[in-house]
Amino acid sequence: MGSRKSKIITQSSELTAKQIAEISRQTNLINTEILRRHSAFLEQYPNGLITRKQFYENLDEIWPESRIDKFASYLFAFLDQDQSGTIDFEEFMHITHKLNSNNINEHIFLELLFDVFDRNHDGYLEKGDLKPLIESIYDLSGLPEDERHGAYATHAQVKYLFKKLDKNRDKRLSKQEFIDQVNWMNDERIGRFLFSYYEMNE
Repeated sequence: MGSRKSKIITQSSELTAKQIAEISRQTNLINTEILRRHSAFLEQYPNGLITRKQFYENLDEIWPESRIDKFASYLFAFLDQDQSGTIDFEEFMHITHKLNSNNINEHIFLELLFDVFDRNHDGYLEKGDLKPLIESIYDLSGLPEDERHGAYATHAQVKYLFKKLDKNRDKRLSKQEFIDQVNWMNDERIGRFLFSYYEMNE
């Protein structure tokens, strides 16, 4: 509670030169573009912070026909790097510059998905990480609950992905194993759901 209150009190409506330099380093955006995006951010969020409720509402507008709660909770936790319970402009820019880019592609999308569900940030996805990832993809792609059985049951998909992607059989997926696009091309078991989600975000 203390850190959340402190962040709201000390949040400034202006970016420091240090903040601009760091955002520029991470995004390769020039200073004027960063300031333009910051101004637009403040128009939508005057106190300079996105609450969890606002974040969920924004995603619900993007996927009005989908169940977004599971994915939204993981994405919010990924963005809220200081675990304050809100997202500031720097945290916002950590990911949205990729999503707003004309250069977004399957590789960037897979890398982003990996990072969101790598909950302990160790560079690997364990079986426990894949379960909510698959469930989130199902929710966003609109797969009905009564169709999530047999080969499309979550546990079956986890087993399938490990057999397909875990090349060195160490019972975990490295980022390189996960983002290798060759593994996903024309994949009807899970790839078609994953990339239907990606296509909705192009």
